[in-house]
Amino acid sequence: MNTFESFGSFRLMLLCIAGCAVAACGPQEQATTESADEGAAAEMTRTEKVPVTTSSDEARALYDEGLALADNLHFVEADAVFAKAVEADPDFAMAYVRLAQTSQTVASFFRSVRQAEYNAANSSEGEQLYIRALIAGAENDQAAQLDAISSLLGMYPKDERTHVQLANYHSGQQNFAEAIKHLGHATSINPEFANAFNSLGYAHRSNGDLAGAKAAFARYVELIPDEANPYDSYAELLMEMGEYDESIANYRKALELDANFPSAYAGISINESLKGNPEAAQAAAAEMLAAARTDGEKRGAKFQSVTAHLIAGNSEAALAVAEEIYAMAGAEGNYAAMGGIIEYMGDMMLASGESAKGLEHYETALSHRQESNINDANKAQAERTYLYKSAIAAIVDDDLETAASRTAEYTAAAEAHGTASERRRIHELAGYLAGANDDNKTSAAELAQADQLDPIALYWAAVANKNLGNGDKAVDLASRAAYRNTLSANLPFFRDQALALLVELEELEEVEAE
Repeated sequence: MNTFESFGSFRLMLLCIAGCAVAACGPQEQATTESADEGAAAEMTRTEKVPVTTSSDEARALYDEGLALADNLHFVEADAVFAKAVEADPDFAMAYVRLAQTSQTVASFFRSVRQAEYNAANSSEGEQLYIRALIAGAENDQAAQLDAISSLLGMYPKDERTHVQLANYHSGQQNFAEAIKHLGHATSINPEFANAFNSLGYAHRSNGDLAGAKAAFARYVELIPDEANPYDSYAELLMEMGEYDESIANYRKALELDANFPSAYAGISINESLKGNPEAAQAAAAEMLAAARTDGEKRGAKFQSVTAHLIAGNSEAALAVAEEIYAMAGAEGNYAAMGGIIEYMGDMMLASGESAKGLEHYETALSHRQESNINDANKAQAERTYLYKSAIAAIVDDDLETAASRTAEYTAAAEAHGTASERRRIHELAGYLAGANDDNKTSAAELAQADQLDPIALYWAAVANKNLGNGDKAVDLASRAAYRNTLSANLPFFRDQALALLVELEELEEVEAE
């Protein structure tokens, strides 16, 4: 499991938060205990690692315990330990940072961010930069986030955690080459820093270097063979390589080590779906539900069942389970989760050509998010997401005039205030609109600048390239749409079409060869 995928309950609603939140976990942080006054003095004699400021030995011990748990992606357990740390020292700013990073609900995330900000004055200059980066990420201010992390690295160039934090930022921007560079620095500084090898494996994989990814994950397993996540991460790579049985075996190994590791159940379910075994896929989702400890994990297990139904082509059953998730979130009063799942239900409607129903769901999703306890920056982002989704709904409805108007409105908003992922959506919408107008050249060029990890964008880029006669490029894109990014929530929607396109391209190649 990648750290960017670790916030299971946030996956459909606040992905931008995950990008800023988990970047600097690991076991190698400097173990110092100092008061606020002592912290100022410590800054005068700079160490190589970012210090940690607390007046309580008990809080520091709990912090270290939680950090070790978080490093190995035991977030539920780590969250409970960090909560004890701030009970022992209510002024412990970095413990609130870590509590935010392991939060199991949106409300607790923002509450912890506010507490970290409030107590920042009690911490060292380096810690304050960590807090600035956390706040900037929560506010979707990626420029300020990068500035804070870069400043921190300038102060502590030999702190491997800071290199990993910057690398994870660049991975979130899909600048994988830069991420790999910083992860290389981290592993050179500390060759035993297991978490860095996990991030390195994902960066290589996303950069198309599967051999490099395999080597990084092998080192990750070697460093901490008794932890579940190394086998989980390696299993995910194997799944993308089409080695489904070996992938399942590694996921099972992860579960032998930790029966409460939810992403391993999800991976088994997806493997079975890709193998064409829908009943086995649902059985793994049921196992995931039985092992769930929190409301978020329960919703995640149900969502895995939705995914399995969609890949099997049973959209009616998928919608019924999605309704159950919506009801569960409603019973919790979790408006953010309600917004996430009803938006996904809207995506299901669009995939079946029901644009009007899809738009209704998107409107409801926006309403729920505005009612939720996310901050104003994320509520503004929800408004932009609605514009983006409504533009796609108009394209599906073949109302290209409305689609062009909504695309223009979204483009203006995203250019002014959007994150990197939102700016990639500008190109995505332009690509879809051009394709709808039979302008394949523009469509291919725009979609090449869209999210290269989104199976839907990859599929339509393949279609545009096929229409342009770029057979090899179309095959590559269609293959990535069908077989890569297997944990993407968008995988089920155009996978069958991508597989059919691959068959069509193969037949065209055979005809041309005759």
